[in-house]
Formats: sequence, C-alpha cells, structure tokens
Amino acid sequence: MTQQFAVGIDLGGTKTAFGVVDANGQVYERHEIPTIADIGGEELARNTARGALTVIEQVTARGGEVTGIGIGSAGVIGAEGEVITAANVITDWSGVPLAHIISEETGLPTYAVNDVHAHALGESWAGAAAEAPSSLLVAFGTGVGGGYISQGEPLKGAHFLAGHVGHFSSPLALDIPCPCGGTGHLEAVAAGPAIHRRYLATGGDASSPDTKDVAARARAGEQKAIDAIEFAARAAGIALGDLVNILNPHVLVLSGGMVNLGDLWLPIVEKEFRAAALGQAKETPLVAAQLGSDAPIIGAATLIPNFLER
Repeated sequence: MTQQFAVGIDLGGTKTAFGVVDANGQVYERHEIPTIADIGGEELARNTARGALTVIEQVTARGGEVTGIGIGSAGVIGAEGEVITAANVITDWSGVPLAHIISEETGLPTYAVNDVHAHALGESWAGAAAEAPSSLLVAFGTGVGGGYISQGEPLKGAHFLAGHVGHFSSPLALDIPCPCGGTGHLEAVAAGPAIHRRYLATGGDASSPDTKDVAARARAGEQKAIDAIEFAARAAGIALGDLVNILNPHVLVLSGGMVNLGDLWLPIVEKEFRAAALGQAKETPLVAAQLGSDAPIIGAATLIPNFLER
C-alpha cells in the first residue's frame, strides 16, 4: 500500500520552510527557501507552490503519495485560506487567496491558518500538549502571539483574530507605544525588542546593539540588563495568569526566543503567572514547547481533513 504524506509549510516574513509529514506527525524531507517578501503577494504564493512541488517530487520519487498541503502563514488568515490582513513585511500580502493559488499550482487540496495557530496545532498534536484536551500556546519572541487549541481545533474567532495575545493591555505597559500602533499592549513590554528598548531607556550601555547582547550582559551579572529582562518576565507572567483565568486550558505552553533566556526569565514568569491565576487555575502545567521549528509544519499538516491520526 502506498504510504501517504502531507506537506506542511511555515511561511514567514524572511524564510519559508517545508516539511513532509506522516500520519504520526513525523517530519521528513525538510526544505527551506527565502521568502522574497517584495515580489508581490500573488507571485510569492506561486513561488511557495514551487517550493512545495520540490518536496512533493521527492516523495513521489520514493513511491509515496502527498494527499494535501497545509500552510501556517504570516497574517490574519480567513476560512478559505485567504490572507485577510497582514503587516507590511510582505508586499501586497493582504487579500491574496493563498490556499487557492497553491492548490491551483500544485493540484492538491490546500488549507491555511495563521502561523502561530499552526505552531499551537503542532504542539497540541505531537509536542508539549499532546495528551491534553485543550492547550494555550504563547510565543514570546520578536512579537507576542498565541493559539488556543481545543480537541484539535484552533480558536480563530469571529474575525480570525483570536490569538493576538500581544495586543491586550498590560498593567506594566501604561502609555508605552506598541509596534502595532497602539499603546499599553503586552508586546510593548514583553517581546524581545522591548527588553532592549527598556535596557537603553533605563540607562544601559548605549552601544548595546540588541536583546541578545542584553542577555549576555545579564548572564555576566550586569544589573541593568537583569532588571530589563525581569521587567519583561513580570509582564509575561501577569498576562499568562490573566489568559489562563479566561481560557482555562489544560496545559500552558511557552514558546519563542525568550524561553532561551532560561533562569534569567522563566522563574519570574512562573512566579507572576501563579500569583495572577485564580483558584485551581494556579495548578495549570506550564511547559516549554518541544518541537522547535517543526511545530508549525506539523501543525499545518493537521489542517488536512482525516490525514493525521487523532
């Protein structure tokens, strides 16, 4: 019997990663191309389809069969896999019928969701939340995003905006401008770039180039760098407590580059989270994501109906 596979795609602002996924959530035949963000949205979709065809050809050459394509994409993604709105990182991305174009180019059924939803789906299926009926993944990196998964399905919301957890108010943000154009949002104080901004604003070394440098200074014992990271961790922990009070997931999964800060960040996040959570929600397991860059690829593959074993 011919073995069946799916192609999962993680389409971001700088790179696009492809993986062939089997029915157990294992990833094979990884492939990566630059995201040519300035070639226009529809041409970018076609270029992505060409990348998918590369891995499809590898599967068929080995006697396998690809039954469908799933995509986790930057932007707000609608019910038909179209890009409803997006930031300006990708030129003319808003309005692109992404899934339709890739299906047309490859001849395979294609489905798409937001990239963080795909990440959460991957961890829910085969990663840190694999045994949980529901899970909330929150990623703290260049931005802050999230995804709530219940019984294998992502909460998308009426306007497909669910998961924008970086853009609700934080008591530590006050009037601090957020990259989205608003003020007072969690992302303004808890994302990676916010740590660097706070370090400089509180009298840190003006020659420091980025958050990575601030982390190195903190590990070396520099107090202003430690303080900047701890401030972001406090904001993250309070927000996680608030989110768990509202959504009450069985498992809370942490992802993104801030997790790599380890003991500089995580103990404070957990302390503030436990303090902010109510009642039995304080007992919610707080775990680190397990799948790394494979998570959105695996999660995208789960979009294909009746493919992965559930």
